[in-house]
Amino acid sequence: MIGDFNLIAISLVSTAIAILGVVVFVNNKKSSTNRAFLLFTLLTILYAAFNFMSNQAGFAPPRILLFLRLTIFFAVWHAFSIFYLFSIFPKKTYTAPLLYRWILWPLTIATAILTMTPYMFGGIEHMPSTDHVAKAIHGPALPVFGIVSIGFVFAAIIMLFKKTRLATGVERAQYKLVFLGTVITFSFVLVFNLILPTMYEILVLIPFAPLFFFPFIILTAYAIIKYRLLDIKTIATELLIFALWILLLVRLLAARDIYDVAVGAVLLVGSLVLGILLIRSVLREVKTREKMEKLALDLEIANIDLKSLDEAKSDFISIASHQLRTPLSIIKGYISMMREGTYGKLETKIHDPLEKVYISNERLIALVNDLLDLSRMERGRMQFDMKPTRLFEIVSSIVSDFQIVARNKKIKLTLEKYFIDDLIIGDANKLHQVMLNLVDNAFKYTNSGDVSVKITQEDNLIRFSVTDTGPGLSSEESRKLFGKFVRGKEQSAIHTEGLGLGLYVAKLIAEAHGGSIGATSPGKGKGSTFFMLLPLVRI
Repeated sequence: MIGDFNLIAISLVSTAIAILGVVVFVNNKKSSTNRAFLLFTLLTILYAAFNFMSNQAGFAPPRILLFLRLTIFFAVWHAFSIFYLFSIFPKKTYTAPLLYRWILWPLTIATAILTMTPYMFGGIEHMPSTDHVAKAIHGPALPVFGIVSIGFVFAAIIMLFKKTRLATGVERAQYKLVFLGTVITFSFVLVFNLILPTMYEILVLIPFAPLFFFPFIILTAYAIIKYRLLDIKTIATELLIFALWILLLVRLLAARDIYDVAVGAVLLVGSLVLGILLIRSVLREVKTREKMEKLALDLEIANIDLKSLDEAKSDFISIASHQLRTPLSIIKGYISMMREGTYGKLETKIHDPLEKVYISNERLIALVNDLLDLSRMERGRMQFDMKPTRLFEIVSSIVSDFQIVARNKKIKLTLEKYFIDDLIIGDANKLHQVMLNLVDNAFKYTNSGDVSVKITQEDNLIRFSVTDTGPGLSSEESRKLFGKFVRGKEQSAIHTEGLGLGLYVAKLIAEAHGGSIGATSPGKGKGSTFFMLLPLVRI
């Protein structure tokens, strides 16, 4: 009965600590702490397994002696592994100091070799039975084993204690649980599997060694679940699979005939394979989610940086535009006075160059005004004088101003009105700027044909549109034309001046009035229509 209990106990412990070790390792294979933890779990399993086999009555004395020597052989390495683990914990990268290379490694290897010689166990004093466990004849080197093993364990506990005391917050809570589990487990192991058997020959508790590791397993698992120790994020899935494996293992151990054994073995193997695949799938999903979260965080940081740069750019544009505005206005004033003859009559040959200078200066002033409007609107500082306004009055004045341009270019300019009420709430000057821009663009890019200006009503909206017979637009250009610093390919080839800000500023002004702006075209070479929609005011 005790043998069956020990078998179940070692199976449970081995399965539990193996899962714990694999889960920790798979979550971050590159972490030095995770690799050291896996090594510790494997040595725990080997120590528990040989401890169990050394107390089975069915083996011959030489085999029992071999198992006893292998038990303390792995006990040495097990003690070193816990020391190694807590010297690294919780670092992800670790380089062993020279102390390990020249002292600790040779000491551990020499002690482990010594455990396999008669100097540690000289023979078997009595064989294991239902009432007794195996007892070996102690050799003169047994105290070396005790000193080395106890030294490693105590050194490990002291290191973990120091790290726990220095930790803060969640880390401190994590370390406390691991420290408590380590102290309980190794207190039991040292007392019942080393001190009492070697010093007082009390052997009865040796077979129960696997049970002593449950405190470490339970408290470490709890630290992983509650505080995400070692950055483990899929522990719920692993524990569910672990519970399934335990149930199937117990079923296999309780089997009464060969058929039940076969079925239980197949189920256990199948669950092991499927469980590992499920864990790997969950880990991949978690890593993908983490990558997405990191990308989202990086994008958020980049957006903040871009926003800061955009604000700095807007400030620069505002300052530069203000500085340019004054000299351009002065130039315009002097040119106007020269054209009017304030400084005397100008020679005929100077009229044409002076007119070109005046036009270029006007373009610069328009560009500076666009930059200032852009800067103000993007920073939310644009002031609008909103009041009831008749749209047709603004449009008719614009069309009147372009009559001379239309005659000079031999373009037919028409204005059509298809509604009764044209009252809106808006800034007359800003709306004049938008509609003037659209009409001016139509004349810029139309060499012959028609320019038709229309005002119509669509439900509760007033639609202002300008249709020309110019080069037209592609569907892609229609979508992108109202972006910042964007110009159509044909437009860029025909008119090289400008930065592509006029339509973008027009869009911002239209949206500030609760409206919208857009463009349509049947295709290249078929003209285009630019329109603005504004909310109608009902009286």
